[in-house]
Amino acid sequence: MFIRQIKKIRGLWLLSAWFFSSVINAQNSLQTGVSFYKVNPETETIRMYWRQDDGTPYQTLGRLIDAKGKSHQINMAINGGIYDKEYRPEGLYIENGKTLRELNTKSGEGNFYIRPGGVFSIGNGQAKIETLEAFGAIPDITFAVQSGPMLLQHGKINTKFSQTSESRKIRNAVGLTAKGDIYFLLSRQPMNFYEFAHYAAEQLNITELLYLDGTISGMYTPSGGVPSQRYPFVTMITVERK
Repeated sequence: MFIRQIKKIRGLWLLSAWFFSSVINAQNSLQTGVSFYKVNPETETIRMYWRQDDGTPYQTLGRLIDAKGKSHQINMAINGGIYDKEYRPEGLYIENGKTLRELNTKSGEGNFYIRPGGVFSIGNGQAKIETLEAFGAIPDITFAVQSGPMLLQHGKINTKFSQTSESRKIRNAVGLTAKGDIYFLLSRQPMNFYEFAHYAAEQLNITELLYLDGTISGMYTPSGGVPSQRYPFVTMITVERK
């Protein structure tokens, strides 16, 4: 019935695979408070963005979509890892094979420094989420962003998280399943780390989950549109049609 209604409204519009995915994700967010996007590696590729060709940061999903949307079919876009006070990636950042920020193994305060930290990388067509200690060679990596903490490792929730924690915020993350499925997640309602990780493990069978950022997080899909932003993003991750 839902598909027939869309056909009546849209007339001759074709419903592509990414549209179905976005609709399903939107429905899921209404039911659970979490939106997710599952990447199709056969038809989609993952890219990362920070600055435009002239060195100016994109800062917003809207600006990124405007700049790249004509030449790239962007099926999903989301903010990347945590950044410092000068609006630079807090840790490792690789874009198009170039290391723009080095790996950060220092100690500090804030979510980024809760251990274990991790790196989400794309190299040789393969996505990986690794702890800082396990992170491998850089030469084969096309895109990478460091963030933290790891919310799930080998399917187990980080022991530093409490189920009763009152620190509930909007959060986003990237996850991998044991089969290699790639998910991007955004909570649509405030959640603590434990709740967010538990959802990913129980509902999506995610075994490795890396926290990207919180409070300011947002996700773009064609069906959902460009979210409003009060604060700038630094790095952004897209899922694009090959």
